[in-house]
Amino acid sequence: MDRYVALLGVMVLVVTVEQAMGLLRHDPLGCHNGTKITVDECCAIPALADKTIVEKCKSEHSFKPPKKDAKERGPHPGACIAECILKGMGAFKDKQIDGAGFRKAIQPVVKANANFAKSIEDAVKACEQRTNMDTDFSVSTDSATCSPVGKLFVNCVYGTLFEQCPTSVWQKKDECTLLKDKIKKGCPYFAMRKHRRMRPT
Repeated sequence: MDRYVALLGVMVLVVTVEQAMGLLRHDPLGCHNGTKITVDECCAIPALADKTIVEKCKSEHSFKPPKKDAKERGPHPGACIAECILKGMGAFKDKQIDGAGFRKAIQPVVKANANFAKSIEDAVKACEQRTNMDTDFSVSTDSATCSPVGKLFVNCVYGTLFEQCPTSVWQKKDECTLLKDKIKKGCPYFAMRKHRRMRPT
């Protein structure tokens, strides 16, 4: 039974990675159905990574959309940026999340945001286990390819923090509840950071 549960978890992991990286042509969860508000306008989640590291990684990995032809598609730039940031934080080793390194790197943020402290700890623990569950199944062995694990972990942490947003900073709006529902269904957090026009799923 445990084997089947683990396999189901891996399948969900792969589908979520594909959605987060824009590999699915269809949008069954409605992630790209726009709302009038973004996740940033609903919950003021503190930035967990040092701004210097983020800017450095963005400059090293320009964010360009993947090529339309699936045969020519290379690693998604978001995956490369996420991996770069986590490595800069000392939180990514051997294509796996180093939870201890991540916790150490974000200590100043946790201390400065007491209302998020418990949620951050819970999110990091859950997301580390989820993303490290079976990296051999979902990660390319090509050393030149950026691993999707980093991006999945970052989306997981921020998505979890959004779902558990403290009432003191949560904006009680119907649009925000809609975004929370989308994330609960599996939509990546960072896909909800832009205003999008409504379109059929």
